[in-house]
Amino acid sequence: MFAPTALRPRDPAESWEIRFTETEGGSYFRAERTSYPRTPRRVEDIPAGAKESLEETCGFLSLEQLFVIPFAVRSIGWRGNKVISPSSVLALGDQAVGLWTEKPTAGVKLTIPLDRVAAIEDVTVLLYGRLSFVPFGDWLTIRYNTVARRDMEPSLLELRKRLAGAAEPLPPAEQTAFGLPFKWKVILDRLLVRLEKDLPVRFSFATVPARSRHEPGQRQLLVMNPFELVYACDPTESTQLYGVDSYIIPRSRIAGGRIQGNSLEVSSNGARITIPMEGSLREAALRWLGSTGDQAAGLPAT
Repeated sequence: MFAPTALRPRDPAESWEIRFTETEGGSYFRAERTSYPRTPRRVEDIPAGAKESLEETCGFLSLEQLFVIPFAVRSIGWRGNKVISPSSVLALGDQAVGLWTEKPTAGVKLTIPLDRVAAIEDVTVLLYGRLSFVPFGDWLTIRYNTVARRDMEPSLLELRKRLAGAAEPLPPAEQTAFGLPFKWKVILDRLLVRLEKDLPVRFSFATVPARSRHEPGQRQLLVMNPFELVYACDPTESTQLYGVDSYIIPRSRIAGGRIQGNSLEVSSNGARITIPMEGSLREAALRWLGSTGDQAAGLPAT
């Protein structure tokens, strides 16, 4: 039996979010609120009971491993549909990642043990951030104001290192950074794709032609470091180029990959992760993963 593909509609309502109504929304707008997420500086900055509840499944949590997210009202479609994301606390623990929310009832809504995580989806566009932990099963997703990204970054990086496993050999180099657009030269040096400063990487870069003269082409970067396969591209949900969509997949968890239409499908830790990707990058991924053609280890033809 095949694992389900780790692909879902963009920004759907989460099971713990509350349908927006004028009555419910009004009570939220009248409440005291913090304008952006934060890493707590004191235990008193954490909603009552959240840390203790999360530690039951995530293990002991330092303040740096917690991320407090204020409530927000957000759109979930083009027809004006909205939901309320209640005040919540994300835990990036040594044993699991977990999410506690204040409403509809206070408590932990979802935890994913680290040994079940298959990938991380990390999206930033201007002030919009979305971070998802992808297992075989339900995703854990938060949305946040990227003003707070710097607070979250160290704990997220430590979590990636815990997921990484042992270093693996790199394939032969295929491209050099000469001629890369400035934005992508900068990204190629960032911990987003290297995990650790000065780690060697292999990469492939491509530009997908624009669909019309009024849109820019989408630039895409596929990177392999000794621990991870990382895909990054210009935002897919916005015409803004100031931002990056990325998938981070620990190499130790990858069972294989194959081309499915215009996408690369990677089998990781029981989940199938489908990433739309330019053709030369798909081919590079198959070479790097030791796969050939449309079929790969762990992914029978369908």
